[in-house]
Formats: sequence, structure tokens, C-alpha cells
Amino acid sequence: MSEFKRNEIVYEEGWREASPIVDEETPLDEAPAPVERPQQGNEKSRPLLITIQLVLSLLAALVLFLLKAMDSEGYYNFMDYYREELQKPVVSQEIFHAADALLEQDPVTIQATPDETAHSDT
Repeated sequence: MSEFKRNEIVYEEGWREASPIVDEETPLDEAPAPVERPQQGNEKSRPLLITIQLVLSLLAALVLFLLKAMDSEGYYNFMDYYREELQKPVVSQEIFHAADALLEQDPVTIQATPDETAHSDT
């Protein structure tokens, strides 16, 4: 494998077919129409993923509705758990304190874990 120079431009095979054809009489302020690229694999499965998520969400809501209608203890246990989780912060307070210290130009010290110190000794 050859080593590339810093100022060298390397084109992939077939780059001319992928680039739009520009008419020489086209004014510079008008951009050529973008070339439509074929859909990638993850974009093809996106509607299926959204449908599965929707069905699972509706199923979970139906189960909770039925548990509440039956005045089940499981519904109240789930709601207690849900409220507890809802009260927990999404981002750790340590991150906020580290960001405040960084903005105030105070040094931030982070303690290394034992496995990190073991790697630095070698």
C-alpha cells in the first residue's frame, strides 16, 4: 500500500458517475440539482422500526389501562416505580459540578480507577 502525500488528492473509482454534470453555461450562483443516492440499509428498515415501537407502546398502554381498570396492585406498583424513576436526574450532578469548575477555570481532578493506574505502571 502506498503512502499518500499531504497535498495529494485521491479520487475513488466511479467518482465521475456520482458527481452531477454541470453545464458550462450554468451561472455560478445556481447550484446543480443534487444527485439522488440509493437508500442505505438502515433507512429502508426505519418505517418497520417505527411501526414496531408504536405497536409496543400501544400494547404497554393497553396493559396499564387494563391493570388500572381491574384495580390491580401491579398498576400501583408500576406507577410508584415510574414516579421514582421520573424524579431521578437524567444527568449526574458530578457532570454539572465538573462543567461549572471548568467554566470557572478551577482545576478539575478526576481520580483514576485501579485498572487505569495498573496500566500506567507498566
